[in-house]
Amino acid sequence: MDRLMRSWIRRLERHASEDLASFILEDGSRYYYNPISGECFLHAMACVRAKHYGGPFPEPPETIKVLTRARDRDVALEQVAGDTFPYDRQALIERGELVPRSMVAGREPTREGDGLHGS
Repeated sequence: MDRLMRSWIRRLERHASEDLASFILEDGSRYYYNPISGECFLHAMACVRAKHYGGPFPEPPETIKVLTRARDRDVALEQVAGDTFPYDRQALIERGELVPRSMVAGREPTREGDGLHGS
């Protein structure tokens, strides 16, 4: 019975992950996410809105948080994020940090995180 149960669970897991994309984490496990969910795009737009009103970035969705623990952050970032990624790509790839960046051309967030400065 135990063997039958494990087989059934493996089939359920395989079926559940068919529509999901994934990337490998530093510990060797795999993180699955829905590439068409729109959560990353919606988060980016919430970040633009927050900066417009002078507030801090909202809490990132789990998929963005997990990018910091990806084995190959460069590849994982390309899979997950489009042009609207609201964090510094270099900081994420090199140090595994989510550093807010301005999505307005020619402007960067201030050190205090309130408002924009630039040309």
